[in-house]
Amino acid sequence: MSDQPLNPGDQAAPGTPSTGENLCPRCGGSGRVDAGECPTCQGAGKVVEGIGGA
Repeated sequence: MSDQPLNPGDQAAPGTPSTGENLCPRCGGSGRVDAGECPTCQGAGKVVEGIGGA
């Protein structure tokens, strides 16, 4: 796993099994909302989410 801090929209730390990067649902991957940085992904444009539907 990674030592990177979690963004508010992350469901798990990067590298956690059964997770992957996805576009941020709030900003659509742009990293921006209105005139500022997206608070969900902190400007990264992506979030870490669970995958697999288990």
